[in-house]
Amino acid sequence: MVKLGTKNTFHTIINSLSHQNSSPSRKARGRPIGSKNKSKLPFVIPQDNKQVQKPILIQVHKNDDVIDTVIQFARRYQVSITVLSASGTILTTTLRQTPDNSAFVLYGPFNLVSFTGTYINNSLSIACSSLSSSSTNVDLHCSFRISFVSTSSQCFTGIIGGKVIAADDVNVVATIFNNLENDNASMNDVIEGKEKNNLDAYDPGGNQHISTFT
Repeated sequence: MVKLGTKNTFHTIINSLSHQNSSPSRKARGRPIGSKNKSKLPFVIPQDNKQVQKPILIQVHKNDDVIDTVIQFARRYQVSITVLSASGTILTTTLRQTPDNSAFVLYGPFNLVSFTGTYINNSLSIACSSLSSSSTNVDLHCSFRISFVSTSSQCFTGIIGGKVIAADDVNVVATIFNNLENDNASMNDVIEGKEKNNLDAYDPGGNQHISTFT
C-alpha cells in the first residue's frame, strides 16, 4: 500500500501515469485495405499519315517481269515500295554473284519460297530501271532477294540481278510509303483520292492487277 504524503506528490503520480498511457501508437505499414493503383491515361504519339506504310497486293500474270512490275508501280504513283513476300511460279530468274557481280540465268519452272526487297523512288534511283535489262548494274536504292525451289527439290537463293519472269500468276505482298525526297504526290491520293479509280486500271503490260488492304 502506497501512502501519499502531500497533495503535490499525488498530482505527480497522476501526471506520470497519464504520460505513459498517451504514448503514440506505431503507424501500420503496407497498402490500406481496398486501395487500388490509379489508372494511367494512354500516351498517344501523333504521326503524320503521309508517312504511314500501307499494304498492297500486286498480281503479276504469266510471262510478265515481276521486278519491272514492282518498279513501274512505284514510279506510277510516286511512292517507295518494300516487298514482303511473294507466292507463285516463275519461269526464269537472273541471280547476281559476288564479288564480281557477274550474273547467270536459271531456267525453271521454280516455286517461289520468298521474295523481299526495297525500291526507293527518288531522283537517284533512275539507274535501277536498268535492273531488268542489265544484270551488271548495281544500285543502292534498289535491291531484291529471292529464294525458290525446282521441281526436283533443289533450293536456290540469291540477289536478283535481272528479270524474273512469271510462269503463272505471282502474288506480291508489299507496303508502300511516300517518296522520302519529294512529297508532292500524297500516298493517300493513291489509295483514297484521285488515283483510286485508276488502281485496278494500272496495267502497263496489259495483265497486272493491284489490290489494296483496308
